[in-house]
Amino acid sequence: MKTRSPQPLLTGLMWAQQGATPGTPKLRHTCEQGDGVGPYGWEFHDGLSFGRQHIQDGALRLTTEFVKRPGGQHGGDWSWRVTVEPQASVQGILSPSMAATMSSGPPTRDFPC
Repeated sequence: MKTRSPQPLLTGLMWAQQGATPGTPKLRHTCEQGDGVGPYGWEFHDGLSFGRQHIQDGALRLTTEFVKRPGGQHGGDWSWRVTVEPQASVQGILSPSMAATMSSGPPTRDFPC
């Protein structure tokens, strides 16, 4: 994810579903047409300081949200939230920069930037 600002913050997200298919889980980091992910897209954003997107990947619904609070010496502070809602009984791994094993409820993790 990258904003349209002159010096943009660049972030990423990687995720995988364990137990969805036999063998090694497929680690994803993009949404491309034809890769079996979808629907996905931005619910709303301004391209610079806030946004929310949804990604449906099989039995997982991922929501990413970001907001920039103006101020400070470097133009502001960023916050990024990733919410994962299992649509069925699955276990998965979510890794923006660390791994978090999901439980049966819809876990929410905040990862301040």
